[in-house]
Amino acid sequence: MYSRGFYVKKKVDNYCVLDIETTGLSWQDDAIIEIGILKIRNNKIVERYSQLIQPHVRISAFITQLTGITNEMVRNMPSIDEIKEDVLHFIGNDIIIGHNTSFDLNFIANHFEIDLKNQYMDTVQFSRLVYPQLKHHRLSDMVEYLHLSNNEHRALADCISTYELYENCKNELIKKRYF
Repeated sequence: MYSRGFYVKKKVDNYCVLDIETTGLSWQDDAIIEIGILKIRNNKIVERYSQLIQPHVRISAFITQLTGITNEMVRNMPSIDEIKEDVLHFIGNDIIIGHNTSFDLNFIANHFEIDLKNQYMDTVQFSRLVYPQLKHHRLSDMVEYLHLSNNEHRALADCISTYELYENCKNELIKKRYF
């Protein structure tokens, strides 16, 4: 198993937001079918990366219903090996932020077959800290509660929701003098 990087909790204004869509929940048995990344500078989106990926396995009807990604859509897309360098170059040394980040980074590290050196943060942890009264902290719950951009189980859309959630939590934590 490859390293997914180093978990931290801090206030940052420059980072990358990452999200993937997969054929299932196990990095050992399933494949990445889409990756989305936002590059954030001074708290603003400055660049976007989005790519469907040929998983070389069949996408189930359940995953297609959840994500809208079909076998037809990925048929002529690049493989994970073909996009690896582009993804790593795009992220560089940035802190990576995601919602349930360890899931995404376990897939990335193990499918790229590299030990990630980046620091990463998880908006699930921030939302639990800022909104402890909520029963659930799934991205869809937080989008609804905070009226954020709708997440769609598509990588780039979920990145936008996660970016908005982090900025919201960061501002709340600044108000509470946590940072």
